[in-house]
Amino acid sequence: MDPPASINELISQSRAKEMVGDLAAALELAEQALAAARVAGAAEGIAASLVCLATVHFRLGHYDRAREQATEALAHVGETPLRAQALLLLGMCATETDNLARGEDYYRQAIDLSRQVGDVRTLVRALHDMAAGLYMPRGQFDLSLSADQEALHLARQHKMSELLRFPLVMMAWVLWRTGRRTQAWAVLDELSRELVPGSATEGYYYCIRGDLTQDEGALQEALGYYERARLLAETTGDPGLNVLVRLGLSRCRYAVGDLAAARDWAGDALAVATRLGYRHAQIMALIERGRTSAHLSLSGDLSSQENLSRSAEGPAYTAADTAGLTAAEADLLAAVELARTLGATFDLARAQLLLASVLRGQGRPGADQAWREASRLIRENGYAFLLDQERWAAFALLEAYLNHPDPTLAEGCTVLLEQMCSVPPAPLRILALGRFEVWCGARRVEPSALRRRQADRLLGLLLLTPSHSLAFDEVAEALWPDKSLAAAQTAFHHATSALRRALEPDLPDKFPSRYLKVEEGRISLQLPPGSSVDFEEFSAHCRRRAWSSALSLYGGDLFPDFIYDDWTIMARQQLLLRYQAALLAAAEEHLEHGRAHEALDACLRLLALEPWHEQAVLVGMHACLALHDRTGALRLYRNLEQALRTELGIAPQAEVQALYHSLIRPDSNA
Repeated sequence: MDPPASINELISQSRAKEMVGDLAAALELAEQALAAARVAGAAEGIAASLVCLATVHFRLGHYDRAREQATEALAHVGETPLRAQALLLLGMCATETDNLARGEDYYRQAIDLSRQVGDVRTLVRALHDMAAGLYMPRGQFDLSLSADQEALHLARQHKMSELLRFPLVMMAWVLWRTGRRTQAWAVLDELSRELVPGSATEGYYYCIRGDLTQDEGALQEALGYYERARLLAETTGDPGLNVLVRLGLSRCRYAVGDLAAARDWAGDALAVATRLGYRHAQIMALIERGRTSAHLSLSGDLSSQENLSRSAEGPAYTAADTAGLTAAEADLLAAVELARTLGATFDLARAQLLLASVLRGQGRPGADQAWREASRLIRENGYAFLLDQERWAAFALLEAYLNHPDPTLAEGCTVLLEQMCSVPPAPLRILALGRFEVWCGARRVEPSALRRRQADRLLGLLLLTPSHSLAFDEVAEALWPDKSLAAAQTAFHHATSALRRALEPDLPDKFPSRYLKVEEGRISLQLPPGSSVDFEEFSAHCRRRAWSSALSLYGGDLFPDFIYDDWTIMARQQLLLRYQAALLAAAEEHLEHGRAHEALDACLRLLALEPWHEQAVLVGMHACLALHDRTGALRLYRNLEQALRTELGIAPQAEVQALYHSLIRPDSNA
């Protein structure tokens, strides 16, 4: 028997409130529904109300209460969608507080039953919750993405737009966590179109946006996003968001050098996660606090990650650092123990990596074993991206163990280096029009480092080659044509080494570069996904006739610092001609669409470069006339006439003269 309509209505209202984050109202409505169902003695109504109530308690972090209510719901129903929903809730509670293996069993039962009874809505939720509650904590990131992609596909196929945002949140977070930032931004952009204002989902959106923005170096902007997320976390009471936003604030404070505040935020995240019994969040918070405590104990400049000391012995600590290191070690050991219990492989690898760094920095026993375990987990699970994310610790450990007497440790490092080469580094952003700037992710390459040993010229030469690859002979002929073979080889080696150091200043000498490949007398520049070169983008926009986009990129002559270098001349002239053609095409397009001001502006920019450009004068005169500026049109013609006579000894073309004479004929005094 279906539950009475009044009970259904209360449940629907509760779910609506829960979806927008008003959990207090959702809880009250669910309790009213359950009370009404018990009075009516309707088994189906009792089960539906219990599932609704358990969902709200889960969102509030009341996992024991949610588990009790979901278990009671099972006793009231058979093989129905409600049973699948109750099983799903039990899986969610198990993975949050108890055991991932137990949670997996509940998830699989819920998925199988949902498919059996045709309950697509619960199937979508179960797939997503398995991605978020099981695969993600285990560090099975590809499985997490796959499950959420299926959930997303089903939600779209069945037009369940309200369920789209949950898989999108998790996918964006996993892509960010695994270093696939370009893909994460794309998913986040899609998520932005599905947000409900004031909801917990909006809070997750701002939190992940803060994570990505922080990675790009815009730290103040990232702090703004985290603060917006924190307000939504407190308003909605969403437990996961309350933890993640505090971890984001901890990382951001750490990045700006405020390590004491970073440690406090990590401690706050740990307190929230402990109160909720959310053990995976406890692990993440312990790692973050341990990492920050270790950095507080580092000697030297603590203003940024790039300034942390690195040597073959690992980070350097002083005798006064004992308290901080003891705290860091305790947090990381606690994280290791919890991660082992929960089966959280990725967090175990990260905790062991940082623990190895802390122990080795003090010359403490246990460092070798911690590194052995971290190295194995990273190799076996495809976590090589972690080495780049925690480079302050990982690079020193790799360098230290690469030639270790224990062959298993040394061989493990060799494999890790090979795996690390497949992880795309930060994208390069290269600006060569009107200036020469190189950005590696959020870090600007120091101009002084780029100029050392002609590294900048070598980079420029590679950029101008369509394949970004050159043989030594080609480089020597372009850059050192007057040097002997031996001198050119020495210069080539120095320039290559300097460019490698400029792009990756913290990379140990023995490590392979992920931007430069040098083998068999050939050097190749490898641009990671998401990289951009302004003059290449300018040319691409021109080919697509996207004139406004093209013109916005042209900041001036190509490689202005190398204006007299022969290897730049042809490319510079070609780009200048393309820029002039783009200005004229843009002017004609503006005029055609009635944008006379924009048309005239483009013509004037072109005439500033080439005063005798007759087509620019013709379009400019028409633009002036459209603006009722006859005097301006006449001025353009007379300037052209003088420039042609002075520079070339010729008169303007017939079409331009005809327009001019049509303007002066009515007024002989003009």
